[in-house]
Amino acid sequence: MKSRFTISIFILLILFIVGCTAPETGEELEEEKDNPIDTSVDTEGNTDSSSPSKSTAIISSLEQIQGDIRHVHYAGKGKVLVSAERLYLYDLDTENILTEVSQESKENERVWIIDDGYVVIQEMEDDSVSMTEWEPDYQGVFYNEDLKQVSDFDLNQLLEEDDFLMSLKQISFNHDGTNMAYATDSGLYLYDFELEKKTKILDLESENFDNHSNIAALEQIGFINDGTQIAFKAQTLPSQLDQPSYDTCGIVNIDGSNLSNQTFDNYTCKELIAYNDWMLFAEDVTNATGRLMVMEQKTEKITIHTLTDKDESGIIAGSDEGAYFATFRSSNQDFIIRIYDTKTGELIEELQNSVDEEALLNQQPILKVVDDTRTIILLLGSKQEDIETKIMVNRF
Repeated sequence: MKSRFTISIFILLILFIVGCTAPETGEELEEEKDNPIDTSVDTEGNTDSSSPSKSTAIISSLEQIQGDIRHVHYAGKGKVLVSAERLYLYDLDTENILTEVSQESKENERVWIIDDGYVVIQEMEDDSVSMTEWEPDYQGVFYNEDLKQVSDFDLNQLLEEDDFLMSLKQISFNHDGTNMAYATDSGLYLYDFELEKKTKILDLESENFDNHSNIAALEQIGFINDGTQIAFKAQTLPSQLDQPSYDTCGIVNIDGSNLSNQTFDNYTCKELIAYNDWMLFAEDVTNATGRLMVMEQKTEKITIHTLTDKDESGIIAGSDEGAYFATFRSSNQDFIIRIYDTKTGELIEELQNSVDEEALLNQQPILKVVDDTRTIILLLGSKQEDIETKIMVNRF
């Protein structure tokens, strides 16, 4: 198992590396997709006259939280889950902790809002395992709305002996938490918690490449359309074997039908942010062009927003309900956050500040935008163990 496991990691890493450097490749798109709507904003200055730039202090209204904050997750209805020494449910409007539960924060964790609560999955750490023998261990917990544990599960038990799941971005839950989709190196699966049944939606090991549209790896997934479809970001193999894999994105029904795997003229999708009715596809942070693609679920209509600065389109954060998206760019010790309207691409707010330690900006920040309270939360340094997290909480 170890040898095949190591080969699987090697193949996925090669696909990822060459995919990042692959040239634009194209499938023919419908006429509407050949001519996407371009909603440009004024790029002559930092902002327009209706949205003046604002300097904001790096302060926190989260003083009640114990320990260094490592993650903030959307919790719906103007609330967030804050992961520190414990897991806190925090109301942004009243600035109060509603409830808390014992849970150690992990470097890699994700939260999904479901009808009656939340699902939390963490990647557990094993210091006894070397990098060459590393096997991820994913553990999940279902909580109700008051953070009372309902049940837990070991995601590794669902994987085949030689199967491998690279990232938490390869997992998604439907709105009621009954179904979980997950993508491994062998395919895309659906697991029904009520029936305790696993179904393979796409078989990436099939020798009939047409059955999976030459997809080699599904890197990111998300439920859309009331849980009946799954949006994805993928690496796809070219028809000529001597060519590198390339970035694609698309949609598939949860029964595996109506697979749509696409590329786009002059736009490379690198990061998926999926909502029920639309998807955001952000650019590569190392090759940003200052744009953001929005795709409607029903029509697959494409809109491309042109942002204020070229460099900001590589770090995109969608708001919890999708009404807004925020961008982040930094230079030396200065940073700028811009908030845009997702539908129109209009610049809503710009926030500027600087930090005392440049190391705080060495890694990608955690950026959250909450629709109900029009609140933006920024965590700097939360992914670095030797640095105390700096927090900014601001209204817009």
